[in-house]
Amino acid sequence: MTGPRAPIPVARLGIEIAVRTLPTRADRERYYCEFVAELHDLPPAAQLRHVTGLMSQAFALRATLGASPSPVEEQDMQTMSHGRRFLCHVLRRHHYKIYSTEDGSRYRACVYCHKESPGIQGPAWLSG
Repeated sequence: MTGPRAPIPVARLGIEIAVRTLPTRADRERYYCEFVAELHDLPPAAQLRHVTGLMSQAFALRATLGASPSPVEEQDMQTMSHGRRFLCHVLRRHHYKIYSTEDGSRYRACVYCHKESPGIQGPAWLSG
């Protein structure tokens, strides 16, 4: 009978890559230690399979830990020009568009700052 096996270097490297996506240093350290502990007593081939699975789920773990908004949401806010910000936030001139919710109801919101339109929610033919 063989004793416990230490994780192979390639598996440790894979775990380092997987935990890099986590939001805080404390999360990265915690999950690195947990994932390395899971590799003990696994043969090298099983370690590689396990690390591949961890790497494929790294972004799901990041989302579960409550990371910042997705890059697309951040990009929307960052690409809003200074002129557009001035029109929306200072002059309160918005460019409204009609959107649908998952349950089928409709609402109007600004294309740039996503502020919902007060009052009428669109043409009469949309409300029925």
